[in-house]
Amino acid sequence: MELRQLKYFIEVARVEHMTQASENLHVAQSAVSRQITKLEEELGIKLFDRIGRNMQLTAVGQDFLRQAKIGLQELQKAQAIVEEYADPTIGEIRIGLPNSIATKVLPAVISAFREKYPQITYRFMEGSNRDLKQMLVTGALDVTFLSPVPEEDDEIMPHRFFDEKLKLIVPSGHRLAGKHSVALADLADEKFILYPQDFDLYHLVEDTARMKGIELETIFQSRDFHTIQGLVGAGLGISILPEMILDGAIFKETRSIALMDQELRRSVGIITTKRRNMSPSEKLFRDFLLGYFEEGK
Repeated sequence: MELRQLKYFIEVARVEHMTQASENLHVAQSAVSRQITKLEEELGIKLFDRIGRNMQLTAVGQDFLRQAKIGLQELQKAQAIVEEYADPTIGEIRIGLPNSIATKVLPAVISAFREKYPQITYRFMEGSNRDLKQMLVTGALDVTFLSPVPEEDDEIMPHRFFDEKLKLIVPSGHRLAGKHSVALADLADEKFILYPQDFDLYHLVEDTARMKGIELETIFQSRDFHTIQGLVGAGLGISILPEMILDGAIFKETRSIALMDQELRRSVGIITTKRRNMSPSEKLFRDFLLGYFEEGK
């Protein structure tokens, strides 16, 4: 069985016409007919019923078509892998990212990377740190941004790029709106709107407050920082968010304020998996990121 035979078979099954299939494939009709016949002889089964000029799949032909499509996809993936190793500048990279850094870090990085490697393509997936790490380990992602960056373990290799401060965001009419900076202790009686508990950012804020003997009252939680800002702007509470996503994205109904507590900062970087070797295009992207951020600075 040949790759060509599968391609011809799938196209004939799709259009149910030998002539039309040959035109779509840019191949002589006799060549398509010959390969279909060879395939049926090799399998020892009839895949099509010839009804006039039309080709209709038999029952077993329908079953074979489903598997043939899967087989062809896998063969094409294998071919793409080989082609990528021959030329790493034409691969695809599956990138994970928390939504708290998606709007600021990624556009600049991808824009700079595309200038050097315009033929590499990307697939992006968002999620919590826990979700993204799991997708990386199971092979659904090739590399993922994370914040904060976890410690190295048996499964992952971390690369920290920089640290980022967290900032307070309050309604524009709030008692603290005119302040240049505040301490977490000043917020003990406030109502908070934070990310959900499966986000590391939630635990960073909660743990810092608890360490200082403060119990935060969280009244709303959202995965989307625009939603959080909207709720704050409506006067429903205050929040603590990364400086990066607030830069240039403050709603007119809100004010951002620096926090004095040095613990309220997070690291930003990527992790890669130790479970498999990286493809050439993935290595290109990782090495580009290390140079772009000058790792550790």
